[in-house]
Amino acid sequence: MKTTTRPVALLIGATVLAIGCGAPDPAPEQSGANGDTGAATDEKGADITSTQQAVSSGWTAYTSEEDPPIICDSGALVNRAQCSGSRCDNTRLYCESSGGTLGGSYWTGYFSEEPTSYRYCNAGYWMTGLSCNGSYCDNNALQCSYIYGVSAINCYWTGWVSEEGGGLLSFGYQYYARGMQCSGSSCDNKRFYVCQTRRL
Repeated sequence: MKTTTRPVALLIGATVLAIGCGAPDPAPEQSGANGDTGAATDEKGADITSTQQAVSSGWTAYTSEEDPPIICDSGALVNRAQCSGSRCDNTRLYCESSGGTLGGSYWTGYFSEEPTSYRYCNAGYWMTGLSCNGSYCDNNALQCSYIYGVSAINCYWTGWVSEEGGGLLSFGYQYYARGMQCSGSSCDNKRFYVCQTRRL
């Protein structure tokens, strides 16, 4: 009995390793190609009507379900994120100049830890804002903005961050967010899809 179940267990384990877990990496950007189209691109974007808290350099205010969205303005991009409060209830972003020029923007649909638990911006677009609703900021939407004059290279998913241990996550020198994923109850843990900028 043991000899027949052991190979099956190994096969199942190998299948899990082959499938992997978490959000997939978007396809690499190529000139003129819209390789990474984000998750559920046919979804309706979030309806953001409240007053936005925008900064062009430094930390935004914290946002939560009772607060307006936070925005990096004037071509600035998200280089760090920090959360506080139970289940990472309050989130703020650190905005840093990208050296590029701001183009058009759009909002993704809201997402949480349930599938699909992530969103990332279309090719040429970068995360420039965050809005949330639901208890403990459960559902999140990203503002994505086109930035002229820069392209994305050396992209990766960061580790997870929550309110424990200060809740601070820095992406590295000239690395900026292009997506986000949730895990845990009410999007307690967050991680970001980040890329380095290259001047065109």
